Amino acid sequence: MPIWKNEMGVTPIQAGLLGSAGFFGFGLMALPAAIWLTKYNARKITLACALGMVAMAILQALATNSGVLLAGRVIFVVLTVARLQIQVMFFQQWFQPRLYSIANSIDFSSRTLGQVLATAITPVLAVMLGGWRHYYIGIAAAITALAVVWAFMGRERQRPARATASSASPAADAGNPARVLRKSKTLWLIAGCQMGQAAAFASIATFYPTYAIDRLGISITTAGLLMSLFPLGSIAGSIFSGAASQAVGLRKPFIWIPGVLLPAMYLAVLYAGSMPLIVLLLLASGFFSTVAGPVLFVVPLDLGLKPREVTVAFGLIRTLFPVGATIGPLFVGFVLQVTGSLLLGLSLVAPLAITLFIGGILLPETGPKGRRRAESV
Repeated sequence: MPIWKNEMGVTPIQAGLLGSAGFFGFGLMALPAAIWLTKYNARKITLACALGMVAMAILQALATNSGVLLAGRVIFVVLTVARLQIQVMFFQQWFQPRLYSIANSIDFSSRTLGQVLATAITPVLAVMLGGWRHYYIGIAAAITALAVVWAFMGRERQRPARATASSASPAADAGNPARVLRKSKTLWLIAGCQMGQAAAFASIATFYPTYAIDRLGISITTAGLLMSLFPLGSIAGSIFSGAASQAVGLRKPFIWIPGVLLPAMYLAVLYAGSMPLIVLLLLASGFFSTVAGPVLFVVPLDLGLKPREVTVAFGLIRTLFPVGATIGPLFVGFVLQVTGSLLLGLSLVAPLAITLFIGGILLPETGPKGRRRAESV
């Protein structure tokens, strides 16, 4: 953002739009992809999405104004979330139900690792390569290489039928999977409880580097390294939560506990003046910001939904989370534009992460221990 501000004159509201563009792309495509794209060959759709992402990375590299940059970002993420929705089908093809939570943790942590690398090295490479545009060309090259690997190694697999709803035959899984949204109120609670956390998370991720540069007087490179701590903590949270939830046999504590801690941590990092304390807070808030995610994505699988219904459930989660993540940066950008205070806007959205606590309390317990208790009653 600081580079775009200097080079293209990006305003605070435009910065909010750019910061929320990726989340908007997620919300725009998550449900349509789950309902329509899952009817087609998953391997080919995945490859097509990857090639489209290459094109959008190049478009961003060539952007001369914030409008082109915004369009490239939105379409890039639309294709990303379409690929992620198709990925759900591979999860159910390749993993036993007892491994769903661990597989989700690996998925979350690997993507978060990418975020760590990006936030840490983007400012450095932008300087080393003589500009941020070359970095986007590098992203396009990397995705192209991965697409080639997928073209040769990507496989679909049909699992033998099991006596569960999630392993239903293709005929049993036919029809409109979106009907599950009318049948299950739990899915709306799973998706909705992340909205406040999403608003706070996206706002911190978008604006804290600028805030830290102005308040602490640090360089853009240092700010990038500092922000890499946030997703670094997220990797630990993602790896921890899936395995721990399965070991404990419960889901709910891994949702409501972050909802209690995150509002205080987000506020504390804004007002902290000590660099060691900021480092600790960014690591801790990154950790707890992703503890709930892998667990929430396991709950629809726990419920025994059909494969395409699971993708719709994931699509709902990936729709409502971005709604909050879109509103948050836009609101902070508006407050900054009107009042000139970035601290005020960030302080107003930080407490919204408490929605995880509310949802975690209200959700039914679907973990192995919770199901055993329900069956014994």
